[in-house]
Amino acid sequence: MKTAVRALVAAALLATAHGAHATPSTVVWTPATTYTQPYLVPHLTYDTYVSEKADLSNTYGLTLGVLPPSAVLQGEVGFDLFYPGLTTADGLQLNGRLTLPEGVAGSWQPALSVGIANAGFEEDVSDYHLLHATLSKATPIGTLGAGGYYGAGSAALWTGSGGEERAGFMASYVSPDIKLGLPGIDKLSILGDVATGENWMGAVGGAVAIYFTPNVSLLTGPVFFLDQDFYNATYGQDWMWTAQLDVDIPFLK
Repeated sequence: MKTAVRALVAAALLATAHGAHATPSTVVWTPATTYTQPYLVPHLTYDTYVSEKADLSNTYGLTLGVLPPSAVLQGEVGFDLFYPGLTTADGLQLNGRLTLPEGVAGSWQPALSVGIANAGFEEDVSDYHLLHATLSKATPIGTLGAGGYYGAGSAALWTGSGGEERAGFMASYVSPDIKLGLPGIDKLSILGDVATGENWMGAVGGAVAIYFTPNVSLLTGPVFFLDQDFYNATYGQDWMWTAQLDVDIPFLK
C-alpha cells in the first residue's frame, strides 16, 4: 500500500516537473562542467528526451558569453523555453554562470565554476532554482569534473519517491577530441556525467558528440534516472534517449 501511495504522489509531483532540464553549458544531463560560452558568441540548442512510452518537453535555449577574454573570470547568461506542455509564462527559465579558468593562479589550479539553472517564475511549476558548483581539471585522458548542486526552489519540485531531497553530488568526463576530418564530420567526443539524488535531477548520462563543423554538433546517448519509482510512475520507464543539437554563431570573427 505504501509503495502505491508513493507512486501516486510521485506521479503528481513529476507532472509539474515535466521538462525541467535546462541548457546552460552542460555535459549530457548535468551542468557539471566549467566550460563557459565564449564572449559574445550565441549558442543555440534544441534538446529532446524520448522513450517508447513518453518524452520530456523539448528544450529551446540560447546562451551567450558576457565577459571579454581579457577578464580574469568568464561568464555566460541564457534562457530556456519548454514546449509542448507549458505556456511561455510557465516554461521560461533563466541560467547564468561565472568561471575562474584553469591555471590562472598556476598550473596546479583547477577551473572553478558556479552558477544557477532552471530559475523559473511560476511557483511549484518552474522555480527549481538549481544552484551548482564544479571543479574541473584537464588531463591527458580527458577533462574530469566534480561538484555538487542544491535546489533552492519550491519544495514540491524537489520531492521524489523518498521525500524531499534538494542536494547531490555531480561528476563528469569529457574525452579529448577525436579528430576525423571526414567530409561532413570534423571530430567526435565522448562524454559522461552523473548527479546523485532521489529527485528529478538524479541521473547518469552517456553520449557521443558528433561535430559536423567546429560550431555545429549533435550530442546523443541514453540518460538513466536514479529515482526509478519517480519516473516509472509517470513515464512507465526510468530512462530516455537524448538528442541535443548545438550551434555556435561566432559572428564577430
